[in-house]
Amino acid sequence: MRKRASSIVLGLQSTAIGGMETHVIDLAAEYRRRGIAVCVIVPRGLELDAVAARAVAAGAQVRRLATDGRDGRSAQLRAWFGLVRSLREAKPDVVHLHTGGATGGLGFVLTARLCTRATVAITEHDVPGEHPGRRQRLTRGWLDRAAHLVVAVSRRNAGLRRERVDIRCRNFAAVLNGVPLPAGSDKERGAGRATVRADLGIGPDETVIGSLVRLADGKGLETLFEAFVILRRERACRLLLVGDGPKRAGLEALASELGVRDDVVFAGNQPGPGPFLDAMDVFALAVPAGSMSIALLEAMARGLPPVITFCGPEEAVIPGETGLGAEPNNPASLAAALASLVRNESLRRALGAAAAAHVRAHFSVARVADDLLEAYRSARGGVVARRLEAAGPLNARPGTALSTDRGGLAPRPLP
Repeated sequence: MRKRASSIVLGLQSTAIGGMETHVIDLAAEYRRRGIAVCVIVPRGLELDAVAARAVAAGAQVRRLATDGRDGRSAQLRAWFGLVRSLREAKPDVVHLHTGGATGGLGFVLTARLCTRATVAITEHDVPGEHPGRRQRLTRGWLDRAAHLVVAVSRRNAGLRRERVDIRCRNFAAVLNGVPLPAGSDKERGAGRATVRADLGIGPDETVIGSLVRLADGKGLETLFEAFVILRRERACRLLLVGDGPKRAGLEALASELGVRDDVVFAGNQPGPGPFLDAMDVFALAVPAGSMSIALLEAMARGLPPVITFCGPEEAVIPGETGLGAEPNNPASLAAALASLVRNESLRRALGAAAAAHVRAHFSVARVADDLLEAYRSARGGVVARRLEAAGPLNARPGTALSTDRGGLAPRPLP
């Protein structure tokens, strides 16, 4: 694809609302801002109605098609026919499927290859399990060969993908996640903070540790609760959870069992989480092994000092500079990091300001769109830009570009 993309189809294979869905909606809005026509394929199901509505609000056309067989093979076949119609109507220059780990998507990608002349890309927002089966390896190999471009959201993820299910696509890129930069004045955000706190029964002077997270397995929530109990022995504070999921009832019971139920606030899913993030003083994400969390970037963009348990050389949290790190699955370590922020307002302000500046410079959705549009253009020629290569050097500041003539990092103008 040598010309500038004028029409892009974004496909989602989702079962719940999370960071991947938010990322696709943010990308759709950014592409529309640039005058690119966007169609988003969202699976059917009440649980994803909010995703479809947000995509429409972002200015995209929406088609509700479950192409992954969740409703049975006959329904999947009908969905493929619907996908063919949608692709022919959209006449896309790019078809880009977004999935979780290295599973599914073969029918979607093959349909796109057969029915369009578009560049076909896949972003994997997670990694395959440690011991993928033979069938997964086989189907993923077919999928890789069918796509023009496979994208990982970090080089950590890219390495695990290559290690566990070898990559068969000749173009393998790493495009680190990004988020929209928050709008609104400090006064408006302060008013939103006060409103949310009043609605949730949180006092204006209480220190709030918060998390924007799906309440599901693998999110380290038990570790967060145990760390909060340790912290509460030293300092009065509250824990605010924004999100929902299958573990909510169990977590409510755990809070009661630990004696902190009155100090834990469950706010549920919030389609516009900004004011809820503004209501927090510290952001905590206890995921033991993650990468490029959208929720983390959203919190940092709003000036929240973060504490995470999956720090790495390419993550947005640079310990001691843009946030703090703690050991995964270690409540005492997490509690100690949180306590250093709860007891020190000046440290919270300094790390929060550094976090916001870091995201603005390096992790905006505009930078993601720039990277993807560049990758789309180069993929058909079989060469991924050096700075985007999945096997390339780790880069905790993707707002800078690799300078091939000087062999180092050179500043790139902000969008």
